[in-house]
Amino acid sequence: MVKVGVLVGSLSRQAYSLRLAQYLATRLPEVEMLQLDYSELPFYNPDLERTEPPMEWTAFREAVRQVDGFLIVMPEYNLSIPAALKNAFDVISVPAPALPVQGKPALAITDSSGSRGGMLANVHLHQVLQALGFAVLPAYVTIGKVSEVFMGDELTDEFEVRLLDEQLQKFKTALTQFTRSQAKQMAFQESFSLTKERLTLLEDRKPLGYADLRRTTGHLEINHVIVQPDQRGKGVARRIMVLLLAIAEETSLTVIPHCSYAQAFIDHHFEYQPLLAN
Repeated sequence: MVKVGVLVGSLSRQAYSLRLAQYLATRLPEVEMLQLDYSELPFYNPDLERTEPPMEWTAFREAVRQVDGFLIVMPEYNLSIPAALKNAFDVISVPAPALPVQGKPALAITDSSGSRGGMLANVHLHQVLQALGFAVLPAYVTIGKVSEVFMGDELTDEFEVRLLDEQLQKFKTALTQFTRSQAKQMAFQESFSLTKERLTLLEDRKPLGYADLRRTTGHLEINHVIVQPDQRGKGVARRIMVLLLAIAEETSLTVIPHCSYAQAFIDHHFEYQPLLAN
């Protein structure tokens, strides 16, 4: 499942930004939303990089590295980014050049009690995200008079609901493109043999498992995915499916999964559903 790291710009448990992030998570149930906690990060000080960085920095950087994209929801503080969130961005900006956010999609949303919805803070946030290498969606999404658009935990303003749903669909498309691209790069580093009727995944020339196939005009039919008994429980079937789907995409074939595992895999990974034959 695609994982999205959620960064809420306010540390308050009563913040509308938190309420808005939780609401947005319900609108993308096919994505695993993981709130990234930066509240205990020590202030960034480059001197600490010269010895052993604080373990909080290391853990946070690794958590950021593990997700596929980012949802950032924050209030406007003095026309800018809240200090604790800005510190989190400073922490993940090092070490370079292997930044853990490079090329990952990000949807940035600001809210405020005023009518402009934190527009100036949103512009500043975009500048910071772009500087760090996030693939930030180009829209400046703002929620003005935020206290008036909620009833409990539900967003009740129909205009804002439509606006946010549109942006979430664009975010989902960006996540699909990014995760498939990353998976394809890794898949084509695998060792395998491919015939018209079978793909076999290899390691040190030893078969780990295979998929029985049938190629017809414009389609790749997946009949069975089989893993060698001594390789079960090691993620081999997943690797076979990722490789098969990468090959299908690269050769402009749509996929017809007859195998129950193949169907379940695609059902569980929305990013591959556009490859299904109609």
